[in-house]
Amino acid sequence: MKEFTPKQIATLSRFVDPDRFSVGQSIRELHLHDISPHQGVLPAGVIWPLTTDEVSQILSWTYDQGIPVTPWGAGTSTEGNPVPTRGGLVMDFTRMDKILEIRPHDLQADVQPGVLRKELNRHAGKHWLFFPVDPGADASIGGMIANNASGVQTLKYGATKDCVLRLTIVLPQGKVIHTGCRAGKSSSGYDLTRLFVGSEGTLGVVTEATIRLTGIPSHHLATIIAFDNLEGAAKAVSLMIGSGLEPAALELLTPGIIDLMNREKGLGLKEVPSLFCEFHGISKAALMETSNLAEELSRSCGGNELSVWHRGEGTRRPVARTTRCMGDNPPCSPGQGNADC
Repeated sequence: MKEFTPKQIATLSRFVDPDRFSVGQSIRELHLHDISPHQGVLPAGVIWPLTTDEVSQILSWTYDQGIPVTPWGAGTSTEGNPVPTRGGLVMDFTRMDKILEIRPHDLQADVQPGVLRKELNRHAGKHWLFFPVDPGADASIGGMIANNASGVQTLKYGATKDCVLRLTIVLPQGKVIHTGCRAGKSSSGYDLTRLFVGSEGTLGVVTEATIRLTGIPSHHLATIIAFDNLEGAAKAVSLMIGSGLEPAALELLTPGIIDLMNREKGLGLKEVPSLFCEFHGISKAALMETSNLAEELSRSCGGNELSVWHRGEGTRRPVARTTRCMGDNPPCSPGQGNADC
């Protein structure tokens, strides 16, 4: 479908306010691509709903008309998920962006799909809470639910599916259903919520969600552990997880990737296989014990240097850093290499 007929335009215009439906060329072109290289098919129009009822009316009509509908969140996908492939109507949720309620005592928040992750965390942070799923981009919560987004902290906090408790969903024919509940623990009935999380808009459109929040850790400790080879670094990952260290983030980077980072950002990191780890805890002492165990495990796998940054409660920048060899020698000063230890 390349263009809507005048009759179809008139009908769609009745579902929402005049400024929330457009067939303008420039608006349609903005929804041809996300940040991926994928190019879509020019939609015939773009509509911005504000309520579940509006979404229901729109989908009921488009289903009867045989018009394809593509939900759009923040457009931050790297895989072309929100890009229309058959034209039709793009349903843009950027204006459906209300944080309906934050319940600190329940560690939960009710949100509309257009709420951005960082905006939610700004509000939740006032209660010392945060939404722990971090895909990197400032994605919308609806988009994260549709794609079951994960990120560097998934190892400790889980993916989006682990943080979604309840959903309001509009099915393709316009029917509204509710899945899940606000109970933190429930095994009653079919787990329909998990069915829709990650379905990428193929089963229905999320218009409201109850998501789980968690407490902001008072202390963070980040480490970079250098290895002689990738095999040793990979083995260290298995040992860390198996030992119960529970890193909040764990990334294994090859020399080639570190070389690219150095060239792009001027970081001056050693271009050797390296583990980038982050640990969260309630005190500096507890995290230093974790760091010492990580060092011991890494040394057994060929780790040869450990750099540590600690951030404590009330700070927003690294407050301490040590660099030391994986041996019995005392800590080196920051920036010294193995030969100086």
